[in-house]
Amino acid sequence: MTAIALFVCSNQTHVRMFTAVARALERGNRVAPRWVALDRYYNQWAEAALREQGWDNYTLLPRPGGASGTPWEGTAWTRMRILRQGRRAVQALLREARPEVVVLGNDLGTLERLFIAEARRLRVPSLLVQDGVIALRPVPAPPVPAPVRVARAALNALGLRLPDPRPYGQNGADRVAVMGEAVARWLIGQGVPAERIVVTGQPRYDFLHALRQGTAQPTGLDAVGLPDGAKIIAFSSQPYLRYNVCDEAAARRIWRTVMEGVKGLGAGHHLVAKLHPAEDLEGTRRWLGHDFAPEWTLTRDADVLSLLWRADALVTLMSSTALEAMCLGKPVVLLDAGVMPEPIPYSESGAALRARDAEELTARLRQALYDDGVRQALARAREAFLPAHVGPLDGQASLRVAREIESLARGGE
Repeated sequence: MTAIALFVCSNQTHVRMFTAVARALERGNRVAPRWVALDRYYNQWAEAALREQGWDNYTLLPRPGGASGTPWEGTAWTRMRILRQGRRAVQALLREARPEVVVLGNDLGTLERLFIAEARRLRVPSLLVQDGVIALRPVPAPPVPAPVRVARAALNALGLRLPDPRPYGQNGADRVAVMGEAVARWLIGQGVPAERIVVTGQPRYDFLHALRQGTAQPTGLDAVGLPDGAKIIAFSSQPYLRYNVCDEAAARRIWRTVMEGVKGLGAGHHLVAKLHPAEDLEGTRRWLGHDFAPEWTLTRDADVLSLLWRADALVTLMSSTALEAMCLGKPVVLLDAGVMPEPIPYSESGAALRARDAEELTARLRQALYDDGVRQALARAREAFLPAHVGPLDGQASLRVAREIESLARGGE
């Protein structure tokens, strides 16, 4: 009898990451993939990505009518109601699907932690696959007043609230597949047993490897409509407000720095702003207003690896796209917006440049695009930096993750 691996997809990126893994499982003919999308809680386009990839054996995790917000938004009472509804939905799905393995790309969200906990209760192993950059220097949480701590502890004990998540990889998954040795060493330093950690590389980067080798072509760029002959500056945004990275004033400052920095380069330079799956495309367009030049490109759903393949440089605050651009040999400029430290030592290692304001961003982009000495120094630093943080970039990451799933399905052999 074929075992079942249940892939829990929080967003469209998880679908793209897991698709190559699922294809490898199908070729092995030992484990069959099944999918669950969390769109009714997170609305990050997982279902659309599943359809795009040709998967029809998926379930939308049910969400009873009347709920509003998401597991990390809304009032405390709203979050408690969603937790109760989500727990029931997860329990029912696991009873119906009867998977041998649960596979996730995130262990920090409420729903994902429910899947891990309920799977463990049913003695079903879980595999967490690193889906992006993990902050090796987590920002300390602000102090919580004693009365609030007491109230939270009481709600936790009653099952009305989940305890706050521990850092990535430390929320109960039976095995953690990480991209490179840097995260493996960090997890071990955090107390995660080494035998629970495996270095696999990133399954999505198998396509990146194929792009570098010339055995694959970028996808979907015609629909984005990039101008011929222009230098393409990609900006990888993130849901700064929704994820409480900063307040609205700081978020506007980040965007204004990018827009003014690119304008400072003059004609022949085109800005492509790539939104995170959690961001609202039309809402962001309205929020930016006339500050975002009409000839520039604002996109959410373009394939980010294909977009980076076409770009001449990347600007970002903390996104994992910095690693992806580096793998494609593209210069990266990080914004020092004063809202959080670098999650990993991009600029400290010399693998990326850093800019604090629009004037500095213009100067750094000029260096990244036109200064051969700077470009060569960045290339040397990238070569030294990437192996520990990206892991093996050989087109075999999806196969390595598939083998871990098969091992867990056999009882961890």
